[in-house]
Amino acid sequence: MRLRSTAGANPLFAESAFQPADAEAQGQGGLALLDPADERVDPLVTAAFDADDPYVAKVRKIRAKLLATAREASGADGRLRLAVLSLQGGDEASILAANLGAVMAQMDGPTILVDGDIEQPSLDRLLRLPNRIGLAEQLGGMALRLPVLQTAIDRLWLMPAGQAAGGAATLVEKGSLAEAAAGWNLPEANLLAYLAERPRGGTAFGNILEKFDAVVIVARRGVTPVSEIRRVIDDLDRHHIPIAGSVVS
Repeated sequence: MRLRSTAGANPLFAESAFQPADAEAQGQGGLALLDPADERVDPLVTAAFDADDPYVAKVRKIRAKLLATAREASGADGRLRLAVLSLQGGDEASILAANLGAVMAQMDGPTILVDGDIEQPSLDRLLRLPNRIGLAEQLGGMALRLPVLQTAIDRLWLMPAGQAAGGAATLVEKGSLAEAAAGWNLPEANLLAYLAERPRGGTAFGNILEKFDAVVIVARRGVTPVSEIRRVIDDLDRHHIPIAGSVVS
C-alpha cells in the first residue's frame, strides 16, 4: 500500500463510555489493544491487536495525512469528518477503513465509523456486529433509534450499512452525508465514512462528501480506470473537498 499526494446528549452513549481506558487495560504505547485471541473483531483489523505491525504504521501515516490536509485546507480543529473512498478498491479498501477507524479511536478519541457501501456492506463483518439496521434505514427515516453500535475496540462505534432493499442504496447520494449527520444528535466524536463506487458506476461522491474535511481515495493498480479516478477527483474539486491522497493496492 502506498500513499500518494494528489491535488445534545445521545441516549446510546453513556458519559462514561467516552472516558479513556484505565491504565491496566492499555496496550503498547498507551493504546488500548485487544488480546490476539479476542474473536469480537476480525484479525484483519490489525490495529485493534498490534500497534507495531508494519501495516498499522502505514495506516497511521494515512491518518496523519488526512488530519494535516483537513487542517491545512480549512483550519479544521477538534472533531473531524473524514472519508475513505473506494474506487474498485476491493476488500483492501474496507480493511483500510476499519483499521483507520481503530487508529483514530486510539489516537484521536471517540470515532464513529459509517459504512456507506449499502449495496455491498462489509464493515459489520470486520467488526463482527449485526447489520440488521443501519445507514439505509437512518437516511430513509425508518430507524426508530439511531443505529450506532459500540465495537469491541475502545472508543470506536459503527453505523452499519443497513439493508439495500427498495432502492435504499441511492439514498446516500441524495445530499451531503455531513449535513445529514448533523441532525442525528451524535455525541462529540470524529466521523469516518467508508464509501465505495456502486456497481453501475458514476457515484456522486462530491455531493455525498460536501462539507467533509478530507478524503483519501483507494484504487487498484491495473483495475481502476484512470478516467474514473480523474472523474472522481474533478467531482470532489468542484465541491471543494480536500483530497489527502490516494492509496494504490
